[in-house]
Amino acid sequence: MSSRFTLACAFACAGFALAAGPAPGADPAPSSSVAPFGKVTMQRLMIVDATRRGSRVVAVGDRGYIVLSDDEGKTWRRAKSPPAPLLTAIEMIDAKTGWAVGHDSVILATTDGGENWVQQFSAPSEQRPLLDVHFVDKDRGFAIGAYGAFYETSDGGKTWNPRKAIEDDKHLNAMLALADGRIVVLGEAGTILLSSDAGKTFAPVPSPYKGSLFGGVVAEDGSLVAFGLRGRLFRTLDAGKTWKPIDNASTATLMGGTRLPDGTLVVAGSGGTVLVSRDNGQSFGPLATGVTKAYAKPLMGAPNTILLFGETGASEVPLPTHKK
Repeated sequence: MSSRFTLACAFACAGFALAAGPAPGADPAPSSSVAPFGKVTMQRLMIVDATRRGSRVVAVGDRGYIVLSDDEGKTWRRAKSPPAPLLTAIEMIDAKTGWAVGHDSVILATTDGGENWVQQFSAPSEQRPLLDVHFVDKDRGFAIGAYGAFYETSDGGKTWNPRKAIEDDKHLNAMLALADGRIVVLGEAGTILLSSDAGKTFAPVPSPYKGSLFGGVVAEDGSLVAFGLRGRLFRTLDAGKTWKPIDNASTATLMGGTRLPDGTLVVAGSGGTVLVSRDNGQSFGPLATGVTKAYAKPLMGAPNTILLFGETGASEVPLPTHKK
């Protein structure tokens, strides 16, 4: 099962329900106008992914909502975007240029820092939600997802072409670049694919786990930490040739991760779980959040705080000062 599918299940299948239409009492679906967001409104949103460039945070989630903050998550406003179903992932390759993907194989793009979005592609008849997006540069990028969905572009998204990266139809959950430029795909049933040629070809890598891997984060030393079902964490220093399991007392499914500017790694998941590493992923310790809601993505917030996105929009928790 894919990470975003698991996230939807963790939210009592909210992902599918909200993709189909607004929940009772919720705000209407996105329109062409830009509207401010209050704290209560944000708490009613399911946010599945978010990214930060400088002081700007852009987040995506249910019913095609795209929201922005320029004050480290204190206030939010809605971007101008076309109607869309559940959006599952976002990537900004610089302060201006980015893409978001989601259900119906929808792909949206922005060239002004997330203020305005246009639809580049959709294929609702395929019934394969897209679950992640990654660009090598402004021209060449990839969108991956459920049932082996894999699209690529070489013209900045003007055209998207399907291709096959795996022989079967396992869900492809996450794509990320290693420190040396190689690209890794993580997926269902322990699927790990590696490209050493900027995504032209992908080859399977032996997996340390038979369960689903939902994401990964690259540490300052170049190591990759992969995470997934039942709180499983694995670390590799050689692009997946060998893996070492990381001790984790929690069995909560882990869904999203980030590296903070000081090198701290943060991974978040179901049950309000947040794990923190300050040794490049060799070990992780729990960070108390006081909630049991599911988190999909952590990001750097204000100094010494983490923004957590998930079932109840965005929230903030303090990050203890690192004792050297």
